[in-house]
Amino acid sequence: MYLNFLNFRKLAAIVLLLIVAGNVNGQEQRSARIDSLKSLLPGKSDSEKFDILYDLARALILDSRQREALSYATEAARIGWDQGDSLRIVKGTMLEASALRRLERLDEALKKSEQGLGIARRNGYAAENKILLNSIALIYTLRADYGKALEYNFETLIARERDGVKSEISIALNNIGLVYFKMKHYGKAIEFYTKALDIKREANDTYDLDRLLINLGLCYNQIGGAGVEDFHQSQKYISEALKICADNCSLSILIEAHFGLGVSNFLLGELKEARRHFERSLEISRQDNDKRFQIENMVYLAQVAREENDVKGSELHLRRAEALSSELGYDQLLLDTYRQFAVLYTRRNDFENASLYQNKYIQLKDSVISEELVRNVANIQTDYEERENISIIAAKEQVIKQQSDLNFAIAIIAMLAGMLVLVLQRSNRTIKRVNAQLSEAKETIQAQNELLESKNKYLDKEVEAKTIDLERANQSLKQVNDELDNFIYKTSHDIRGPLASLKGMCNVALLDVKDPVALDYLRKLDTTAERLNTILTRLLIINQINNSKLSISQVDFESIVNDVLMLEKKKGLPQKLVIRKQIDERAMIRSDRELIRIVLENLIDNAIKFYNEAATVESFVEIYILPMDKGYVKMRVVDNGIGISEENPGKLFRMFFRASERSETGGIGLYIVKTATAKLGGRVGLQTTPEGYTEFYVIFPAYPPNLDEGAEKPSI
Repeated sequence: MYLNFLNFRKLAAIVLLLIVAGNVNGQEQRSARIDSLKSLLPGKSDSEKFDILYDLARALILDSRQREALSYATEAARIGWDQGDSLRIVKGTMLEASALRRLERLDEALKKSEQGLGIARRNGYAAENKILLNSIALIYTLRADYGKALEYNFETLIARERDGVKSEISIALNNIGLVYFKMKHYGKAIEFYTKALDIKREANDTYDLDRLLINLGLCYNQIGGAGVEDFHQSQKYISEALKICADNCSLSILIEAHFGLGVSNFLLGELKEARRHFERSLEISRQDNDKRFQIENMVYLAQVAREENDVKGSELHLRRAEALSSELGYDQLLLDTYRQFAVLYTRRNDFENASLYQNKYIQLKDSVISEELVRNVANIQTDYEERENISIIAAKEQVIKQQSDLNFAIAIIAMLAGMLVLVLQRSNRTIKRVNAQLSEAKETIQAQNELLESKNKYLDKEVEAKTIDLERANQSLKQVNDELDNFIYKTSHDIRGPLASLKGMCNVALLDVKDPVALDYLRKLDTTAERLNTILTRLLIINQINNSKLSISQVDFESIVNDVLMLEKKKGLPQKLVIRKQIDERAMIRSDRELIRIVLENLIDNAIKFYNEAATVESFVEIYILPMDKGYVKMRVVDNGIGISEENPGKLFRMFFRASERSETGGIGLYIVKTATAKLGGRVGLQTTPEGYTEFYVIFPAYPPNLDEGAEKPSI
């Protein structure tokens, strides 16, 4: 057995020598490609530069030139932001995060990754979403936040299993195995690494196969009760990895290969051979600026020196590892360093320092691998395993339940649509009945006035009687309006419960159903339910406006407009759209800030939503807020979008009137604007500018009418 191990060691040494020689050629090829890409940049516009910058940053990352890669990635992301192109923003930000992570700037890398993930999720960029989930999971792994790391890794595994791409599933399984390796759950790590390897071999996928094999080799070095056979298996995996990458082995692969061979030799007691591999791995990691593996190698070199009775050398390596781990925040590596310090000082009978580092080790271990982390990891693993079991059961019952579930969902949608129609019909009938009552009361009063001269005495009594009737009619109108508000409020809330259940069922079904036709129907059902939810939310806003009490304060229009524009940017602005604003500092009023925000948000959102998509038109939205006489403020939102007819502008502000097929809220937005403006005592209108652009204007009083009844309204 030992002879076989020596043969493997010789084979690994020969392979490493061939790789070192061939790697020079691989680096020259990468350098040639980088130089070729750089030569394409001069004279290019930003739109043409982006793809070149993106490919250049990726090539530099692969060539371990991370600082240079970061500068090109940042330039690519800048072009995406300038153009308002959300996909380019995500791709540029993704490369920034990758370079920052390799430069050990983990906090910045995490911030960039989370920023890119938010934009990718809002815009439905599935491929970039999965890559960014991987990036965030890896950053949490490096920071020893293993609960978060597993959470993100299992999320991307579920997404990749849903897509069914085996190469991507293998990557996710490998990343989960890495987290368990860091937590020293080597058996669990081997389980996930082996699953990943089986899938790669089944799919004939060679991408990152060398790294996966090295990961398995590192695991077999560390499993409990490791013997010669396990080290033999470790050597086998590492040698196979080096054969695969051959003369194109990256620096990171060489670092990990030498490190793995060093560990197996150290555990076999071959200290000289172990030191040679650790020193080589340390040398390459310094060349690649990989500080994490610098620390890993220094910790093991300290152990080799300790076993060779070189106490000073061992202490020197540990001091360097401790300083670098503390600087970079690598808690797991700092934990290993503290443990080796404790062992070293115990061997020297320096029990004071041994106790000091033992206490540091215990305190840090409690924070890194706490009971809460263990529970979280167990819960995450259990949730995933339960989901797998549920998926298996659901797959067996899918054929039977699929049609019935679909019919049930259709019935729910039909029922909700019917309820909405009933609400609208009842509202319409109530309004007609109230209008009829008012019309009848007015006719009665007019008839009585005509008899005024001839029947003064009789008229006094009749006027009194009709006045009572009018008061009753007004009271009835108020009661009907109150009932209508209450009906809308309660009905909206009652509908939203089943609607939420429907969306929940749709989401569950989307995870479990595999039939493409059924998935298409379920997505359409989910979209329809979301639109219905938006309409119900808008109805509730109308109810809140009608029944809320004004909260008066000084209004800062600049702050409100900036908040609204920030919200629009988060939702995603069209690439070509230019937004300009002009807010006069003298435009100062005291009013209800939230109602003013509702008015501004709906008008600005409409202007953006109905922008002109023609390639020859430079689309814009202009926002003006200017002071008027007697403390009034006028707000104008001007755009050159698709336009709105002024033939009957009153219809625009009616509930459920839709001026364009682009409207997704059922024609409620402008009705909300009118209702909120009226509540503040203001006026809203539509007109066409001399240039032919569409302009919505709103005039706000200095104070709401309930505070200053004597305020004079200016002319428009």
